[in-house]
Amino acid sequence: MVLLTRRDAINARITSKNKILAVLLTGVVFLIVPILIIILDPIHLIIKYKLRLTKGSILYELLQQEMQAGRLSVYVFNITNSERFLSGEDYKLKVEEIGPFVFQEYRWYEDLEPSEDGTRMAMTAKVRTEFIPEESLADPKDVILRLPNLPLLSSASLLSNYPSFIRSAFNLMITPLGAKPFLNLDVHNFLWGYNNPIIKILNGLAPGVVYFDSFGLLDRLYDNTSDYRIEVGATDKDRFEIKWVKKYRHIKMGGIEDVEESIQTFNNTYEAEGYPPNLTPEVPINFYRLGICRTFALQYIGSRIMDYGGEALIYTISNDTFMGEVDPITLKPYPYGVIDISKCYYGLPFVLSKSHFIDSDPILRERLDGLNPDRDVHINEVAIDRRVSVTYKTKLSLQVSMMVDDVSFNSMTKMLSNTVIPIAYARVANQK
Repeated sequence: MVLLTRRDAINARITSKNKILAVLLTGVVFLIVPILIIILDPIHLIIKYKLRLTKGSILYELLQQEMQAGRLSVYVFNITNSERFLSGEDYKLKVEEIGPFVFQEYRWYEDLEPSEDGTRMAMTAKVRTEFIPEESLADPKDVILRLPNLPLLSSASLLSNYPSFIRSAFNLMITPLGAKPFLNLDVHNFLWGYNNPIIKILNGLAPGVVYFDSFGLLDRLYDNTSDYRIEVGATDKDRFEIKWVKKYRHIKMGGIEDVEESIQTFNNTYEAEGYPPNLTPEVPINFYRLGICRTFALQYIGSRIMDYGGEALIYTISNDTFMGEVDPITLKPYPYGVIDISKCYYGLPFVLSKSHFIDSDPILRERLDGLNPDRDVHINEVAIDRRVSVTYKTKLSLQVSMMVDDVSFNSMTKMLSNTVIPIAYARVANQK
């Protein structure tokens, strides 16, 4: 009986110690687990794993699905004093912005091809647009404006540095057409193209420069006669960093053939869908826009807590993007604030700037009336999630203008020699 009592006492003490030990272990666990969660952030690790750029991953599958991209709000510059300007009565060309005409971009990628070592991924970018009538001023087909005759002015400017006999031939060929530097045209045709005999004349005088019969501002931007094949990094260190971009033009010669037209290589430049994980402000980044064929340097300006609760790094387009450019034909320096995009517009004299020439050389507005460079309206901002490093929100406002060269060789265009003509600008908004 005594032995049983002692045994029970010993068991009780053991049980008591086990309970204390269990309590202590539980406390240690509850103390360590939150610390590990803070350090390791399992949710972030799971997301990071799911967003690997590798065959079979969720990201790999998502890239092949058509997804909403930027919402493009286009504003076209209407010319209100074209006759007075051409006659010399007005020194300044008066413009007014008309819009918006809103289009939704949809993007996806085809023929995803990982490299043998899995460090890179090649793919063909695809894009299409849909008109959004409820967010637009009106149907572009119903809005007729006084607009620059882009085929005429582009052709004259492009040929301004050709031999005199070619310029004379151009004058003889277009005179019967009665073409004027400005014309009344509906916005739809202005944006998406219309057949123009001047383009055919240019192609005959300067073969290989253009290979299309119609010309439209957005039609050239979303050129469906070409494909862009891009290769990007696929590791955590360089995810979505562009290694090269090849442009292929579809030419029908008995069958459909892909002709490699150009190739570009890059440094610290990313396909704007994403960036390497755990991005920091010290990492230099640029983004590349297909269709414009130009790189934009991003400048870090701060961080912000976004609607979803996460922290985002905030960038703007650096002014360095718009400096040091030269005319590719004359090699004369452009005024500060514009970059040449003629490579994507088949040598035609187009430049890109911030809307209304914000942060640009005042000389660009010297002979223009009606521009209102307001940076609170025309925002350029990119928000990138700090942990996952995907683009969360984008707001861009960029303008296309024409830099007309010395076109005094043509009587119809001579008053526009060495003039900058704003054509249109677009606000691009995107939020994931």
